[in-house]
Amino acid sequence: MDAEVLIVGAGPVGLTLALDLGRRGIRTLLIERKSGPLRLPKMERTNPRSMEIYRRLGVAAQIRARGLPPGVPMDTILVASMSQPALAQLRYPSVDEARASIAQSRDGRLPREPWQLISQYTLEPILIETARSIANVELRFDTELETLEEGAGGVIAGARDVASGEALAIRARYVVGCDGANSHVRSLMGIEMEGHRNLGTLTNIFFRCDDFVEKMRAPLGRHWQFVTETANGGAGGSIVMQDDMRHFAYHTAAVPEGDLVEFLRRQTALDIQPTVLHVGPWTQNMLVARQHSRGRVFLAGDANHVYIPAGGLGMNTGVVDAINLGWKLAAVLRGWGGAGLLESYDAERNPVARRTLGFVAYAVEGAVRMREGFSSRMLEDTAEAREALAGYLEKAVPLIQRVYGMHGADLGYRYVSPVIAEEAGQAPRDDAYAYEPSTWPGAHLPHAWLEADVGVYDRLGSGFTLLNLGGNADAGRPMQAAFQALGAALHVLPIANPSLRELYAHDLILVRPDVHVAWRGGRLPIDPGALAKNVLGYVDPPVPRPA
Repeated sequence: MDAEVLIVGAGPVGLTLALDLGRRGIRTLLIERKSGPLRLPKMERTNPRSMEIYRRLGVAAQIRARGLPPGVPMDTILVASMSQPALAQLRYPSVDEARASIAQSRDGRLPREPWQLISQYTLEPILIETARSIANVELRFDTELETLEEGAGGVIAGARDVASGEALAIRARYVVGCDGANSHVRSLMGIEMEGHRNLGTLTNIFFRCDDFVEKMRAPLGRHWQFVTETANGGAGGSIVMQDDMRHFAYHTAAVPEGDLVEFLRRQTALDIQPTVLHVGPWTQNMLVARQHSRGRVFLAGDANHVYIPAGGLGMNTGVVDAINLGWKLAAVLRGWGGAGLLESYDAERNPVARRTLGFVAYAVEGAVRMREGFSSRMLEDTAEAREALAGYLEKAVPLIQRVYGMHGADLGYRYVSPVIAEEAGQAPRDDAYAYEPSTWPGAHLPHAWLEADVGVYDRLGSGFTLLNLGGNADAGRPMQAAFQALGAALHVLPIANPSLRELYAHDLILVRPDVHVAWRGGRLPIDPGALAKNVLGYVDPPVPRPA
């Protein structure tokens, strides 16, 4: 069995990478030790950056069709009980509302696509179905990786068919471990995780209840956060609605005792008859791999970084890992990219993983502190109780907003590496809670409309694109020739749009295949060939790993 790229792990990250590589003509084999997707609520929020990626991969429409209906709000509700009115309601727009705001936006602050609530067990079959339609991609379930041996020209992976026990030898040019938090690929490569382990254990109860939404008095949203009197033995928790509005995940610090149906009825204070589908503990960890790659082996997704699920940044960070790595592997395999491209994967994604860990830690601290100071006496019908509740909420609401308001976390990061052009001056501010659009080299290209329902992203090529926003129609030809001399294609996109020129602040913007800015300027550099070699990874010495 031969492949140019072997992917280990068929979760959303591995499947996203397989789609990207397959569409770029790379022979890709994806192996997964399980027989297929598990119906467990591992994630449920695909953020705007990921939806932009899935739009470019051609699967956004299917994800929207099978996800949460577009009119349902994404609100987070603070409750003492599901049988009582909300203590506070943090309002976040539905997909329809977000899409309407994006349609009116002209300042680059909003993404091309709204988020989408879709459960992982719904998302994975969509990605599997699409991957199987690509001739260059082969999926093999019930296949477990055992060994990796790297040689001069590639990697030999020893694997085993789980059902038959048959041993398999897989030869590949490169291997990518997308095999989760307990990554066997990472273990085989001897790469350690850094951060904080065993921060606490919660119990996840996954259940179905068709009339849950009808019976609760709390407002409709996607997430209900419980406050309790922890000093008196209570335990906080949260309920997360899944995409069909009939399945729910209840995460609690309480230890379930006795009949689980009665436990859920007691915890929610609702007269419901749920069907419990899964119950199990999970340990909270905050970890990042010391290295994201070693030799011909790369890590992506949870194999790289493990976060507490605050802000929905786990799977989504992994999807961007995949889209950063995919085009670089394709460039090197097809001969139009230098070794510096693959070196840059660790240089670019490792700092982002650590940045995200800091954001998540800050959000989690807010969620923990949110429950402090609450007393059930605040719910009494007295002036004193109402005053105490108002004082509590004044402090609690900003704390819980840390979790759900990180709008800049997935759009505001900027890559710094030798394959990104350097620029003098003050780089844009990076804030998890406020995205500032910028075309500074390394930044994610801000979304902008060209006409009704047609954005700049819809005109970008699958490779590098040079946006020509000035008046010189021939300005891109020397750069195009420089790319062609290295075997790379460059799509030159002239756009006569004064508003876009004002937003992007430069006449020429060189955009990478992952929609990050590689270079910008008012005119081409004196030596376009040197810039082309730089951004295509022909750099010397190799990119150093970040400390």
